[in-house]
Amino acid sequence: ASFCGKANWAQDQLVSCHSRYYRGQQQQGEDNDRDEGNNNAQNQVSYTHCTDTTGTGVGKMASLQAYVSASTNNEASDDPNSLGPPADEYYYPFNQIQGFWQVDATSVQIGIMHASNLLDDNKRSRVNEEMVRMAYRGKFNAISVFALDNVALNGNAMFSVLRNACGQSVIKDDGNDPACGMDLVMPNMQVSHKLPLVWNIVLFVIYGSLVLMVSIMLFQAFKLRNEGPQEHRLICHGHVV
Repeated sequence: ASFCGKANWAQDQLVSCHSRYYRGQQQQGEDNDRDEGNNNAQNQVSYTHCTDTTGTGVGKMASLQAYVSASTNNEASDDPNSLGPPADEYYYPFNQIQGFWQVDATSVQIGIMHASNLLDDNKRSRVNEEMVRMAYRGKFNAISVFALDNVALNGNAMFSVLRNACGQSVIKDDGNDPACGMDLVMPNMQVSHKLPLVWNIVLFVIYGSLVLMVSIMLFQAFKLRNEGPQEHRLICHGHVV
């Protein structure tokens, strides 16, 4: 599909979810008399993942934040390989912010090695949540088209923030100016799949009753089995009939 705007897809600046680097790679100027085994030990391949939110993923998210910020806050340019809004708005009527993890051949290879997929990366890295926060806090000079993956997760929150940005909202407060932007509460993006306490109690009672009923039935069945067959006899005038 074509896009009648500037996509801000800078090939040499893409931020993918998965990448690799070489630990202990020799720097220029180091001694060249080290044995090969030592070099191999130092040049071990390591990986960075956006899903590692307390480790290497922190740097990944910072890089993506810088990338999306540059897409709107840099100097205007029509160069497709340069981040920033378009200079010729007739040729580029829209400017896209790519608020998702870009994909290249290396990231796909590493993702497959670690049994990853786009939806899982999006959810575990919480990238949509971070993009909503940036938009809410006014980190972008202008927003034309905001692209996200997996909009089922926090997509409504992003819609709410963009819809209520200053200049968009029609909601009035006590004053003459409309409430907008950070005057409004940021949408709640904490998703919890836990049932309320009352439903936990109800489920416990129901399942407990079922277990008790099945236990009683099994007990009675085993009791009858152990007693063996019952003979039904009729005694009449001292004789068994």
